[in-house]
Order: sequence, then C-alpha cells, then structure tokens
Amino acid sequence: MTNRSNATKQKLLDAATEIIMDHGVHQLTLDEVAKTAGVSKGGLLYHYPSKEALLTAIVERLQTEQNDLYESLQRDGYGPVEAFVRLFDETRLYPERSPIEIDAEKMIAFLTLFAVDQDYAERWKHDLDTFFNQFQQTNDPVETMIIRYALEGMMMSEHFNVGVPPTELKQQIIARLIERARTIDTT
Repeated sequence: MTNRSNATKQKLLDAATEIIMDHGVHQLTLDEVAKTAGVSKGGLLYHYPSKEALLTAIVERLQTEQNDLYESLQRDGYGPVEAFVRLFDETRLYPERSPIEIDAEKMIAFLTLFAVDQDYAERWKHDLDTFFNQFQQTNDPVETMIIRYALEGMMMSEHFNVGVPPTELKQQIIARLIERARTIDTT
C-alpha cells in the first residue's frame, strides 16, 4: 500500500471516528464520511466498500493502538499483568492516548458490528482468547484473572455510566491492582 493510500485510509477512519464521537453512530453515513474527510465517495468505496467495513477498520485500528500501548508499557519495564492494569489506567488518565471514548451507544454499535461481520467477530474472539490464555500463564492465574475481571467491570461501569466510583476511590482501586499485579509479575 502506498503512503498516499494509507494516508487516505487514515483520513477516512479519522473522519468516521469524528462523526461517531460528535453525532453518534446513527449519523455515520458513507456520504458524510467522504465529505468530512474531503475524499470522493468513490475513493471511500475503494478503501471501504461498506459501512460495516469502515466500522470494522475503526475497531481494528483501536485494537492495534491498544496492543501497541500494551507493548510500549512492557518495553518501559512493566510486567505483563501490571502493563495490563496500566493500559486501562493510562487510557483513562490520559484520554489523548485513547483514540475513541466508548459510551453505551458506541458499545452497542460495536457489538452490533460483531453480529453483522461474523468473520471479524471470530478473528476478534480468537485474538482475545489467545491473549488471555497467555495472560493467565502466571504463577497465580486466579489472582491474574481477578485483576482482569475487576478492570473489565470498572470499564463496563464507565461505558454504561452505572455505579462509577468517585475518582479518589477509583485511583485507590487502580493502585491496589497495580500492587497485586507487581506481586504476580515479580514472583
């Protein structure tokens, strides 16, 4: 893929993400994406032949960026479990590191995407299963999974804005999870 082609694809993904963030997924149309990106509709269709293909690419880019941040945290010296906790914390403490904030409507849209694009849903499930199978290969897989489920519960709570703890309590929870993760990573 040429640099120009890749730049166009990124521009289209940025435009689609901007539309979702500003107006919700129900306002995402191919015409609006092309217009916002300053690309012809034919150019858009060349790269993303359908709305579903565009949504899949957005989710794949988000997943790649999260994977890159996770690997970056490990290169910074954090063990795999602590890096996982910090991945959650980093994208919340530093929202600029998270390419898209997913509220309840966007979460439902992404889940709908999985129903529409079964191939992507299967790849996504396989990738997550592979990651979590490796993730729990620690000296304390039970504690590792407790940390995972605690973080996922906090994430879902925030996504749906239900039962979100006050900031100070959330910071204490994250700090405790980091302590527990360090214990797992260093033994």
